[in-house]
Amino acid sequence: MTARPSVYGPAVSEQDRRDLEQLVAQIETGFNQKDPAVIDGPFSDDAVVIVPDGTVLRGWSNLFAYHTARLSGPVTGWTTRITVTDISSPAPDLAVLHLRQDTTTPQGAFANHGTAVAVRKDSAWWISAMQNTNVA
Repeated sequence: MTARPSVYGPAVSEQDRRDLEQLVAQIETGFNQKDPAVIDGPFSDDAVVIVPDGTVLRGWSNLFAYHTARLSGPVTGWTTRITVTDISSPAPDLAVLHLRQDTTTPQGAFANHGTAVAVRKDSAWWISAMQNTNVA
């Protein structure tokens, strides 16, 4: 068998954890307020996001256009709660976040699980990649 490396280092600091959880809280707030500028505020200019239906969005402007359309129409009346379930750090200034998103709609409720990759640039955390999958 091939020897495999362990890649995750020590846990992020408590301050980093708070900062990363704040990024996720901003996404939740933006969704609940139906404000694409708030929901997309934490993302880098070159972010790659895979939304629940599998669509791949590349770049902040495409993400903003998607959320502008989505928040003004199909998800009106929906609310969400996003919980960070785990944060790990494979390298300095890099964090992998595991998320659970519980959403309530007029028709009922559902959950998504997701993963986000955050990078620290110029002393600030930015989400560079995110994937969000419906839980069956």
